Amino acid sequence: MVIFNIEENFKVVEEWKKDEFPAWILMEEDEVNLLEKMFSYECINECIDYKQEQRIDCFKDYTFILINIIEQVEKQIISKELDIFLGKSFIVTVYKSNISLLYDLIEDIKEEKNCQLFKVDKSPSIILYYILDRIIINNYNIISDLETEGDKIELEILKDPESKHLNSLLFIRREAYKLRKLIKPIRYIGDTLVIDENEVIGEGNKVYFKNINSKIEKLITSLDTLSQELAIVREAYESELANKTNELMKVFTIITAVFLPLELITAIFSMSFESMPFKTCPYGFYILVFILSLMAIILLLIFKIRKFL
Repeated sequence: MVIFNIEENFKVVEEWKKDEFPAWILMEEDEVNLLEKMFSYECINECIDYKQEQRIDCFKDYTFILINIIEQVEKQIISKELDIFLGKSFIVTVYKSNISLLYDLIEDIKEEKNCQLFKVDKSPSIILYYILDRIIINNYNIISDLETEGDKIELEILKDPESKHLNSLLFIRREAYKLRKLIKPIRYIGDTLVIDENEVIGEGNKVYFKNINSKIEKLITSLDTLSQELAIVREAYESELANKTNELMKVFTIITAVFLPLELITAIFSMSFESMPFKTCPYGFYILVFILSLMAIILLLIFKIRKFL
């Protein structure tokens, strides 16, 4: 467990008493029992249990938020659970595995980098605002990566569609579906924070969470756009595959059209009649081969002129 004094530029302190000073407490899940006197048993239990649904609950003097941090590991989307307790004088974050986003935020605040709101308000609710803001930015980046991968597959499909492209496309669509399931619940978290039933955020800071709500809506819109783009790429694959099949069938049709009259002539000359043209001619075979070749060339020229080839 690490306790930061928010007012003293996130100085690490040994202990903290409620309402003594604004504090940010970072804890691992095996330490959460230390908070059982401050928070409800249900919330403590949800911090310990794994893979709970994202949610937000408002209590008398604090708000409990369960949210997922989304990451990409070898192109696969994984989620890490983050539990947050927000009060007027504290914010407690409980994590089950190391989340770099939190420590990056602390360093940026200390260096006054991309955290200008702390110059006017060093309250725990502003920390929550920055945590949610960075989660949204991180999700935007993941959506952007999936869009880039989808565009890359589309270009390869337009050049030469192959079955591996379909497999890659299906993989991206699965990841996008997984992303949708993880992101959509954030909308309800944003709505509840704007309402601020227990007033732990404060009237003055509600405007920031309205901004968060707007960003969440744009994030979901981007996710819907990604799904539509992937559907278009799938249609492009099917269209190119159909064109490729049509070209192949055209070749087979031309071959059939060329050989059909040749087969007819050879079938006629294979009949067992006594009087047949060229049957007794010493050059009959060569004449027949010449006629057949000439017919094939004429047919190919006709197909070429009519742009069938």
